[in-house]
Amino acid sequence: MLSSVSKLAERLILARLAFVAESRGLVPDEQVGFRAKRSAEDSIGRLVQNVQDGWQRPKYDRRAERPDGSTAQKYLLTAYDFSRAYDVVDHKLLKLRLLELGLPLCLVRWVWSWLRDRRVRVEVQGALSKERIFRAGLPQGSVLSPQLFLLWAAGLAEALRAAGISPYIYADDTAVLSSGNTLETAIQRAQTAADVLAAWAHRNKMLVAGEKTQLLVLSQNAKDAVGCTIKVSGKTVRAGDSLVLLGIEIDRRLQFGAHCRRLRRRVRPRVAHLRRLAGRSWGLDEQALRTVANGYVRGALEHAAAAWLPAAAPSHAELIEREMRAAARIVTGCPRSTPTHAVMAEAGLAPMEERKKVLAARLLGRALALPPTDPLRRTAEATAPSRLSSVRGWRTLGRQMLAEVEVTAPIEPVLPPRIPPWERGGNVTFCLDVGPLRTGATEGEKIRAATRHLAALPQRATWLWTDGSVEGGVKDGGSGAVVIWSDGEEEDLKTPAGRHCSSYRAEMLALASGLEHLLDNPRDRDIPIVICTDSMASLATLRAGPTAQTSPLGVRIWRAFSRLSREGHRPIHAQWVPSHCGIEGNERADAIAKEAAELPQEDIPVDTRTICRAVARAAREATIKNWPAGWFRSVMGDRLPPRVTGLERSSAVDVHQLRAGHWSGARSYLHRIGRSPSPIPGGCQGCNRDECRESWCPLCREEPDKPDHVLLRCPALMGTRTRTCYTIHPEPEEVRETAVVAALAAAARGAQSRQATLH
Repeated sequence: MLSSVSKLAERLILARLAFVAESRGLVPDEQVGFRAKRSAEDSIGRLVQNVQDGWQRPKYDRRAERPDGSTAQKYLLTAYDFSRAYDVVDHKLLKLRLLELGLPLCLVRWVWSWLRDRRVRVEVQGALSKERIFRAGLPQGSVLSPQLFLLWAAGLAEALRAAGISPYIYADDTAVLSSGNTLETAIQRAQTAADVLAAWAHRNKMLVAGEKTQLLVLSQNAKDAVGCTIKVSGKTVRAGDSLVLLGIEIDRRLQFGAHCRRLRRRVRPRVAHLRRLAGRSWGLDEQALRTVANGYVRGALEHAAAAWLPAAAPSHAELIEREMRAAARIVTGCPRSTPTHAVMAEAGLAPMEERKKVLAARLLGRALALPPTDPLRRTAEATAPSRLSSVRGWRTLGRQMLAEVEVTAPIEPVLPPRIPPWERGGNVTFCLDVGPLRTGATEGEKIRAATRHLAALPQRATWLWTDGSVEGGVKDGGSGAVVIWSDGEEEDLKTPAGRHCSSYRAEMLALASGLEHLLDNPRDRDIPIVICTDSMASLATLRAGPTAQTSPLGVRIWRAFSRLSREGHRPIHAQWVPSHCGIEGNERADAIAKEAAELPQEDIPVDTRTICRAVARAAREATIKNWPAGWFRSVMGDRLPPRVTGLERSSAVDVHQLRAGHWSGARSYLHRIGRSPSPIPGGCQGCNRDECRESWCPLCREEPDKPDHVLLRCPALMGTRTRTCYTIHPEPEEVRETAVVAALAAAARGAQSRQATLH
């Protein structure tokens, strides 16, 4: 019980400590470790793009000599390693650091009492050693330790920045990028950075492990990497061929070939594990296999991929693409000869080329949503000439994708000001149902249940009905709200939600605008507020509480909840109601939202999640458009294959193989791979010729039994096609559905089995 109370206290202090550090900007922007909405991808992305921008600048400035590195072509990347970084944090120095940062005294006292007087002793064969008091070190496993280390190391970024050095920090992993017009200048600046870092470590009783420090020359010229050294804490560090930073292996030319080979070696055992979960007639269902492939295989391949994948050479990216194709073949059961575009589409796995576009746009959108002073945002907003065609980066690709989906509106901040964790959210209750309602209830049943439930709510109240409308669920959003005051007066509120918008965002915007209208019109202060919406997702998100909100809209709504509840001690009841069943308030709010969708949308901010989804749709459409002509394209047209659900594993594999164009149950396929040779002595043992009789359909003997013959033309399957497609000779688009293909595959296998039994 004591341990549970202690853990709860640590989490409460962590929430307050993180809020104070974030609101006061105590953690430097270069530090991206253990921070909300930040990741190692930010550091790697900023590093790669800055180096590429330097390479793109002209080698010589004819107008003036610029010794400040603005025309730098040579870079030195140094990755430092602190020995036992968490274990050597001095408690007294940490207390002084927290006081210097201006943290509340009560918070500093709690942290000091939490750290001090930690004792340990060892027992060996029943003998106890003397107690030892720890005067340094942060407790491993505590949720407070990472946040305290960020505040402890905040001065390191300031010291490096003051020396004119660009730091890249993730927790205790510190990298420094030094630039110069010549390699000698870059080496001199790298040595200055090493001296500054060693001096900071000495002042703070920390030790830089010189033997673990890595050095890499980033240059287009291989001769620059020869004999390059610097001194770190008295140790000589030589430049290597590559450098591992935050799990990414960086090479001299930023081609990431070594990293792709490293990823391939890491992922191959995972693909083997996936293979052991599935077979031709047994294994996990397809949805589970797809989940494992996306999380277990793709998750390992896409670590910080937005930063390095756009810069990787196509031949290197092909190495990890092969592993995704292997995973797709396992999910679908398709043979190796199946066209790659077909097997990836059937598996529901996006190719790496498609994912590269989405990830680059996501990183660019997230960077542009950061505060203006953040170095990643400055990198995203910078421009550089295109001098080297072989140099590619996430910023250029991201801008191309944003232009393709026509994102011109301002981007909503990704790090909104949080609600203090000690601030009460107010008297707000949420209800996500209207009483017992059976599955598949009719409109009449829904409206009767909703009417009974709404009648039990306070009638003398301010009622707020909200709804959102989005064309196709993806663009031209509108938010509508109806305010019914206690005296019967009604107001209609219309708010455009943006050119790119989701239904969820439109619903949240309707709630925010409606609540803020109540704040701007202080009426009925002493009576309750009843909010009705048909968005269960919005209410579920808000019900998690004010500190759990991760979007600006969620923060806006909870701030409005808090103020409305605090002013006059008004209870607020948020109620879900079924949609499109004739409830007057909901129907009226829906009509207003549709009118709001027609208002000008150009200046309405768009959030990063909506941008990412819009780019994903555009990238998927481009992938489908690039499918080559053939059987799979004729069947699917411009659509992805429908999901295969509710079938046994063997039937699901048949469906995938027939639609993809290579069916392992076809005699033509078996003859081509040598599994169905001619029984006649001297006959064909295996070939790929359509005129060879040994590859013809065993049911009709008219032509090779390829998937198009089985699904469209085989006379032996006319009855099945008539029952499923209502025609003897269907068009290719009519046999794309899973049930149709499964029925024809089962009929073909059954006919083959009966024929084999007769023989």
